[in-house]
Amino acid sequence: MEQKKGAVSKKAWVIIFLLFLLTVISNADKAIIGFASVPIIKELGLTPEQWGVVGSVFFLLYSLAAVLGGSLADKIGTKKVIVGMVVLWSIVQVSTVFVSSFAFLLVTRIILGAGEGPSYALAMTAASKYLPKEKLGIGLTLVSVGGPLGVAISAPVLMHLIMNYGWRSAFIATGAVGFIWTIVWIFAAKGKAVTQGESAETKGNSQGSVVQNETKFTSVLFSKNFIFVALCGFATYWSFTIGLNWLPNYLENVRKLSAETLSIVVALPWIMITLSQITFSTVSDRIYKKTKSMVKGRIFVLGPVMAAGAVSYFLGTIVSSNILAIALLSLGLTFGCITLVMGPAILVDLVSHKHQGKIQGWFMAITSLGGIVGPYVTGWLIGHSANQAAGFHYAFQLCGLILLVCGGLVWLAVRPKKYENSASLDANITNVV
Repeated sequence: MEQKKGAVSKKAWVIIFLLFLLTVISNADKAIIGFASVPIIKELGLTPEQWGVVGSVFFLLYSLAAVLGGSLADKIGTKKVIVGMVVLWSIVQVSTVFVSSFAFLLVTRIILGAGEGPSYALAMTAASKYLPKEKLGIGLTLVSVGGPLGVAISAPVLMHLIMNYGWRSAFIATGAVGFIWTIVWIFAAKGKAVTQGESAETKGNSQGSVVQNETKFTSVLFSKNFIFVALCGFATYWSFTIGLNWLPNYLENVRKLSAETLSIVVALPWIMITLSQITFSTVSDRIYKKTKSMVKGRIFVLGPVMAAGAVSYFLGTIVSSNILAIALLSLGLTFGCITLVMGPAILVDLVSHKHQGKIQGWFMAITSLGGIVGPYVTGWLIGHSANQAAGFHYAFQLCGLILLVCGGLVWLAVRPKKYENSASLDANITNVV
């Protein structure tokens, strides 16, 4: 049965919308800790290094959970794992209201990280099953932009709750939203999905190994191509978690923005991330559709954008104007997040549908290591520098260097030529159901 080229079913749009909301909620949950950093630090009497630890421990079990969650999804189904994951992190969010010590706060952050570890990988896996390859860029972006939008949308609401009702009220609100989403998901995601990706893969196998042999998973996992793409993810999460955990603190304590101005400004980078991901993924899809080349359509977009993010971070630390600094640092964070869209799209071409949960899980596991190291290193630099401003600037410059190196490695060295022919053949049959 022929299906219109590039068509996405109504059921797929519903699932993609819910996965978009999932990433909105997940990233709002992550962002609260940054928004509430000043009152929490004051109440618990934390040092900069201790606050850096708070940011880092979130990712302590994040990597392991991402791998286990992806593997479990391949065995029992992505939808079921997503339900358990959201219920767990919603319970933890609500329990955070009882935090009264540094140790208790660390425990909640560790468990929350374990609950949210598989979220992005599972969202990308679930969405990719409903999308033709020529629509992967924009399709995955519609899910991914829930991340920055989650921060942008929640910022004024959560800041209002924190300033007027105390920081604990924000955690209660996000926990409640998580429970509501779970109920909607259980009813909306009923039934087995027959996806275009599955049909294409089955068709390809019957016609002669369009998809790589299943035993090739480990060779892909340990290939330089996967490792370099995953390192890009590492750099992205280093940048991403600095934006979540430290940027509001920098703007308030170094740039001296008022609470009212801060509640508006903290949303700016996340709005920019949303717009940039939609723009670059659209460009990527058009190039991919035209050339049928992962390198031209994905790699040659990812590398230069990462480099642009590095330059923005460097420039943001040397300008004196608050407006320019906010704009440049926001651009650094914006461009640095491109891997969250391009990375999963590249992985769809590297491994078969059957193992997408595992490969996406491993990708997020390595990616999230940046979230462990970045916030702690930032806190260490701030605590051991001549002053707070100098420490922040060193941290932003280091982040820029990491983006430049990892983005450059992907740009110059990732050439998965042996997969290019498979990608081309897959693109031709993706829409045959």
